[in-house]
Amino acid sequence: MVKEQLKALAQLASSDGDIDERELRLINRIGEAHGLSEEAIQEIINSPAGQLGDLTSLSEDDKFEFLYSIIQLMKIDDEVYNEEVLFCQQIAMKLGYGLGAVMEMYPLVHKNLVIRSEKLQLKKRLQKFLK
Repeated sequence: MVKEQLKALAQLASSDGDIDERELRLINRIGEAHGLSEEAIQEIINSPAGQLGDLTSLSEDDKFEFLYSIIQLMKIDDEVYNEEVLFCQQIAMKLGYGLGAVMEMYPLVHKNLVIRSEKLQLKKRLQKFLK
């Protein structure tokens, strides 16, 4: 799951033609937290192209974490483009969420911190968007 997640994050980060340092740090932090080597993470960042695998088989927790990280990355450089929002919506749909999931999460995802209690409440709210 983590390689697909990093691949999606790298695709989103590079979608505006420039991978910001804050985007790189988030991608690296997630990869390292899942035990990937720096080389493996860098390989994904350097070659993120291609289709993502089947995301519907992920657990509900993994789906939420995947979508949360995508939205967090979209916000981390303080610039949000329509293409990025559309990308996040496509990922949400591939994860099995309805269209409103991204907009439900967007105002509650912080770009550079995670408040556990807020994240747990958001996870509960998002269950209604799972198909």
